[in-house]
Amino acid sequence: MKNHIKINGKLLQTNKRFSQLKNSQKEWIATELYILYHNKMKEIRTTRKLPPDHRDAVISSLYEQIQNREIWIPYGEVKKYAFSKTTKIVKSFKKQFPKLSEEIEAEHANK
Repeated sequence: MKNHIKINGKLLQTNKRFSQLKNSQKEWIATELYILYHNKMKEIRTTRKLPPDHRDAVISSLYEQIQNREIWIPYGEVKKYAFSKTTKIVKSFKKQFPKLSEEIEAEHANK
């Protein structure tokens, strides 16, 4: 019981890993991460990995949503998961939004 804390009458594991979540929770987190990351990429008009400050904002807003759904997992695990998926997210952005990607790359080429 050394790795557990009691919050609102619920016993929570403090050293929980991402792999210990239910499949439905993992899928929801993955989907939300892709949506938030893609929206931020559109907002700052880039087809590359996000700069650290924008990336941290995406991870923080994802973590807020996770807490709102009452899924308990440490922030560090969410951050580690997001880092592991970054390359896939960037590639999927180019596949999902090919015209927008071309527009953005053309803008950057003209600078």
